[in-house]
Amino acid sequence: MTDTVPARRILLLGDAASRPTGLERALARCGYHLLEAQGTEVEHPPAAPPDLILVTARRADAHLEQALTTLAGEAWHAIPRLVVLGEHDPDGAAKALLMGADDAMMAPVHLQELTARVGARLRRDPGPGTDRVVAWRQELMFDILEELSSSLRSDSIVETLVRRVGLALELPRCSFLLASPWERYGRVVAVCEKPSTRDLRVDLYRYPEIREALRTEKTVFIPDLEQHAFFEEIRPLWRDLGVSADIRSVAVIPVNLHGKPAGVFLLRTGREDPPLSAEQLGFAERLLRAAARMLENEERRAGIARRQASALATDMLTGCGNLDALDRRIQEEFERARRYSLTFSLVLLDVDRLRRYNEQFGNVVGDRVMAELGGLLLKEVRAPDFVGRYGGDEFALLLPETDLVGARASIGRVRERIEGHDFPDLARDDRPTLSAGIVTFPHPAASQTQDLFALVEAALLRGKAQTDGRIGTADSVAA
Repeated sequence: MTDTVPARRILLLGDAASRPTGLERALARCGYHLLEAQGTEVEHPPAAPPDLILVTARRADAHLEQALTTLAGEAWHAIPRLVVLGEHDPDGAAKALLMGADDAMMAPVHLQELTARVGARLRRDPGPGTDRVVAWRQELMFDILEELSSSLRSDSIVETLVRRVGLALELPRCSFLLASPWERYGRVVAVCEKPSTRDLRVDLYRYPEIREALRTEKTVFIPDLEQHAFFEEIRPLWRDLGVSADIRSVAVIPVNLHGKPAGVFLLRTGREDPPLSAEQLGFAERLLRAAARMLENEERRAGIARRQASALATDMLTGCGNLDALDRRIQEEFERARRYSLTFSLVLLDVDRLRRYNEQFGNVVGDRVMAELGGLLLKEVRAPDFVGRYGGDEFALLLPETDLVGARASIGRVRERIEGHDFPDLARDDRPTLSAGIVTFPHPAASQTQDLFALVEAALLRGKAQTDGRIGTADSVAA
């Protein structure tokens, strides 16, 4: 007795009245097993997916487009679609192909040609059984990785990964959580069912399965949440509250970057959904390993880009931002302040004795004094502030959300730090002093960033002319 090859399965969809007479008989005579669904209301393939879908319609209209759109989902991805149109239309076949059909015919339909096309299409596709599923999974993984590779940032890669895995496995409950085994809280950065969710803090003490995956760096698979030992302590609380978990299966797949735990990928099914299968879990694990390598490469590229951008935007002598960086930063702050009605101050600082240092001790000492001052300014300013070298003996401070009083206070703190600092090349009485100019936005004379520079330079001249505080302001200049 010899084994028989399973019959190829064909799913008939669409308008039954538009089917060519004798279609079912002709297909059955060729040895195909026929499945049939009413209309096009089929959201998921049958338990045993068909090898081909034959859609009949009167014409290539909106109803056909809706049917093909339904069949374009990930669940139907590997199943070829042949469209048969009941009315003659010179453009009908082309329209159907543009709508998503893999092949199309229109009236008058010859059954011999139709069955020949079905046979040719099936010969190009893997046979039924495991080989067909494996081929589909491989094609799907390649497609997902290709989309991931086009993402420009790490967060885009993660969001795309969550979305595509959820679609591929028909699991809307997918998410990515940044976490480490040494911290109590994690951060959800992407959720398939709620794409708008960002930066949601999660207490890991409430999720023992996540802690276990992070600790062991191995996948934790829970087929039935209500029966697993991880949840023994919380089940009495569920009973007291009269509630039950709406989750049936959970898989927690740890993600390592550069050899260290970086987070977990969560797959969950609802109480009424089928449980997670070993095939689904294996597919997700293989895909995540490939995605982790892409994330590592992206982080390396981003780090190199950041270092290159920092080098291009930094004054090599002082370590502060250069003029180009200052221009960009002021433009950003100017636009932000106008959009949200905020205040910021621009301060120009002049090193009073730098020319004398160069003449008395040489340019090498003058450069070392400027380098020392740059380091002091960078240490003194707040995180959102910006320090740039404005000229040979001038520095600029950009102070977001800081008014005139706050700017004066910042200058006072900088002067105090200089007073308390020992300059290796200078005696205490020779330590540098600073003159300053301040412009605070909004200002009636500042409609663009160039106006700010003109105002602050005039304010600095006013400050240098003083004999006491040596701080000039744009308001005093305007007056």
